[in-house]
Amino acid sequence: MRQTLILLTLILLLTTSSTYADPKPERPAYKQEQVILNPDQFAAEKQMSYLAFPAVLRLNPQEILISYKRGRSHANDPGAVLEMVRFNTETHQITERKIIGEQQPLIFQMGEWVQFPDGRIGNLVDVQKLVQARKRNHRTGVYWTMSDDQGQTFSPMQKLGPVDGVEYGYIFESAVVGNTVYMLAMDFPELTARKSAFDEQGNRIYGQVSVIASDDNGQSWKHVRNLSREFGDLNLNESSIIVDGKEFLIATRGYDNKIRLHRVDQEFRLIKQRDLTAACKTIGTHIGRPRLFMRDGCLYLLGRNARGGPMELALFRINSDTFDVERHVVLDPEPGVTIKDGYYAVPYFQQRNDQTLFNVITYRMSPEKQKHPELVRLEFLWNEVR
Repeated sequence: MRQTLILLTLILLLTTSSTYADPKPERPAYKQEQVILNPDQFAAEKQMSYLAFPAVLRLNPQEILISYKRGRSHANDPGAVLEMVRFNTETHQITERKIIGEQQPLIFQMGEWVQFPDGRIGNLVDVQKLVQARKRNHRTGVYWTMSDDQGQTFSPMQKLGPVDGVEYGYIFESAVVGNTVYMLAMDFPELTARKSAFDEQGNRIYGQVSVIASDDNGQSWKHVRNLSREFGDLNLNESSIIVDGKEFLIATRGYDNKIRLHRVDQEFRLIKQRDLTAACKTIGTHIGRPRLFMRDGCLYLLGRNARGGPMELALFRINSDTFDVERHVVLDPEPGVTIKDGYYAVPYFQQRNDQTLFNVITYRMSPEKQKHPELVRLEFLWNEVR
């Protein structure tokens, strides 16, 4: 009898693991779309009309700030600006639009919001320049702007500068614990004495992702840990971080075309990690600009999934203990639609009567319909996609 129970338990565990390793992609029945900004409205005025890379900051139950790039192309477009809108999440209306980062001939590429314990908010930007001799973009070092009045006014953009001797070029997400803000930051070889992303043999030199921290609401920063080395000398790029109890969960996109999930302690020492690309058949070569979040006690990963066909925007539910992928929901595009460029996406939640709505702000471009991407809001029933 005891042997039979043990055998049944093993079968159940194996079956459960097998199911989680290959969740069948699902599509929600309810979906609403809103074009927040249409590139045509800028093109008509002969302005920069490439809209991309949104980041969202929730201010209060009725308002979010959305920052985004407005330029001429995905990259290599001198003069591109960082713009923002104030968006009412109840009426779905823009109440303000303005530029918060602009400096010729620099490229304000990708901004990331951070909110400090004292209420101050900031936007830290991946700023680039076009090196004509090589016809490619180089990082200039992160620029930042701060606001002490909930985004009504912003300080002039300025360089973040070196942190413990290292200058960073790209900021990802942040997490707040008490009075400390922890932020993921990526360095680049062109920001060192080498001044080049290639070695003497012409091989690519990769930057590394670290955690930096501020205990004084962004007045100063210190280096905490190099995650690229901590996770096993990985070449990492876009990453996401959230607090989970007394630990942190971090998702990383590797240059080896793998998405990984890592659990670290309070000192950012590795506890556990898993290659999700290898563990789940429906996760493709990478998840572009991954975003982790917790809701209703469950862990979710949102991002651009590249799994062999057209790119898609996907939501994955992941077991935070085992790192098994339990569910895969394809949020966009609709079947038969190809998206050429898009899906850096950021979620937010909104209550409507007794319903919880899952909203995603993203950008996308369909080659059949558009020359440049539009900024869109996608709305789903949380009980349907969770």
